[in-house]
Amino acid sequence: MSQKQAASADMQNFLVQQQAKAQLQQTISRLTDECWTKCIGNPGNYMSSKEQACMDNCARRFLESTQFVVKYFQAKAGGQQHEGF
Repeated sequence: MSQKQAASADMQNFLVQQQAKAQLQQTISRLTDECWTKCIGNPGNYMSSKEQACMDNCARRFLESTQFVVKYFQAKAGGQQHEGF
């Protein structure tokens, strides 16, 4: 592999990593926005136990549904039949 090809491969890997970071940040931002809106009534100095439980449950559901969708589309892209689809 020439230096030019190696540099191109390194740049491509860097871009893939940066894209993954950007997607993660976008997901965290969406999670925060959605769960905050659902769970926090009037922001104060601290969250009540009810607000904390709501945020925890909301974040869990959000991540589980995101994982489900990703797996579904990965299976679909791979031409695999996924149980329940």
